[in-house]
Amino acid sequence: MKRIAVAVRSMAMLCGTLGVFTTALAQVSEQPAGLTVPGQENAQKDIVISRTGVALGGSHGVPELYFTIRNTGAAAHLLSGVASPACRRLVGHHADQEGTEATRDLFTHLALPAGMTLAFSAGGYNLLCFGAAPDLKVGQSVSVVFTFLGGSSQTVQVPVVAPPHGD
Repeated sequence: MKRIAVAVRSMAMLCGTLGVFTTALAQVSEQPAGLTVPGQENAQKDIVISRTGVALGGSHGVPELYFTIRNTGAAAHLLSGVASPACRRLVGHHADQEGTEATRDLFTHLALPAGMTLAFSAGGYNLLCFGAAPDLKVGQSVSVVFTFLGGSSQTVQVPVVAPPHGD
């Protein structure tokens, strides 16, 4: 619950509506499991995930997950996790920065403001796939699950691709 509280506060500060989101958090923390988070019921249909790829042998010799995510809705949403059965663990990474806990955990509390498009690609922020399935090969697809605050999720079939030029 502490991680959700930090994530909601971070999203609220970004969106300028701290009072609304902290009130919603207080209500959610007191509600029985299974109820939705106010304002988050449309996350699954508002979020569009495209331009996906798992690049084998990325810059660290570890497969890297690239994607573009867009919030087409009128409300801010929060990405609360990304997982794949093809990776034991997906960890946030930036190609030109030293890895920190904040970077590694970025995709557990990423604010998606209304109308915003964010791209995670080679040379910038992306996800490293540690403990990759040994049989991953170019041309196949893997399932990747994007989870949002409130519990909704999207499962996307992501192609496995060769590393971008320069890696």
